[in-house]
Amino acid sequence: MESGPKLLHPWQGEPVDYRCVAMRFSREPGAADLGIALPDRIARAAPRRRAEWLAGRRCASEALRLLTGHGACLGMAPDRSPLWPGGTLGSISHSGDVAVAIAARADSCLGIGLDIERVMDGQGASEVAPEALTPRERRHLANDPFSVTLAFSAKESLFKALYPLLRRPMSFQLSELIAWGDQGTARLRLVEELSPQFPAGREIEARFARLGDLLLTRVLVTA
Repeated sequence: MESGPKLLHPWQGEPVDYRCVAMRFSREPGAADLGIALPDRIARAAPRRRAEWLAGRRCASEALRLLTGHGACLGMAPDRSPLWPGGTLGSISHSGDVAVAIAARADSCLGIGLDIERVMDGQGASEVAPEALTPRERRHLANDPFSVTLAFSAKESLFKALYPLLRRPMSFQLSELIAWGDQGTARLRLVEELSPQFPAGREIEARFARLGDLLLTRVLVTA
């Protein structure tokens, strides 16, 4: 079953104005594309990948419409990142049959990243921890599947927020989760220098929210 994109309000008192949208979508072959043109590499992809891509673009278009009054179908850059319209920036993610997107005005922040993940069980966390966690994180988090999920997702959001600024790959080992609280706030710390603007030791706030068995994270990079 598909449902149209719906506005989310996962956090209160955010420092910039943005719109966050989510939808549940079908992975069945032949899902309606609602007139969205598919890039060649997506048109050739498996039905599951096409459904994810279309749902993400539908969410992004609705987030832009709610933010600016004008929706748009995002293109895809050669590195597969979404091409946001001038004056805006944002992020797209999906997990299972849920897609999410967030859009903000480019003059309100430097970068914004969003990620959604199914909360891991013990086995999943033990498989992900060696790749996703730094040695310090493994000592403190590896026995708690929720914390592993939070660290993994927050780092994904951080990469999405920073990639348009740095245009360089980022491994999970370049940042670590150092704090999180019951109010849905967390902090990441850069382990290595990424640029003069993002030196080792810089801390960046993340937000998180539980949506059933899913975990949504958001990283906002300000000046």
